[in-house]
Amino acid sequence: MSSEFRKTGIDAISDSPWGAHFCVFYHTRDDLIDLLVPYFKSGLENNEFCIWILSGPREVQGARTALRKSVRNLDDRIDKGQIEILSCDQWFTECGEFKMGEVAHSWLEREKQALARG
Repeated sequence: MSSEFRKTGIDAISDSPWGAHFCVFYHTRDDLIDLLVPYFKSGLENNEFCIWILSGPREVQGARTALRKSVRNLDDRIDKGQIEILSCDQWFTECGEFKMGEVAHSWLEREKQALARG
């Protein structure tokens, strides 16, 4: 893990080493949104590439709506490819079934594209 710290946007965590992983327990969808919106907002403000994968299309729309309330130029950031908000069907089972190799390739491709964009 890198010694470089990044702002998480999560008050209880504050700054965290780059590459840290978090496990979150929550009671309601709103609890999760209240945690993740500041997290993604912080990533966008720090010029990070973000991918938010949700369980279904309805959740994708809800996440966009919630994030749009905190990030003024969200649509511009989506258009520029700085953030992708996808359902798990769009990400993990693009061809109708889960294929680990294709998922891994997608992650590596997104990383390559983000690095090329700076």
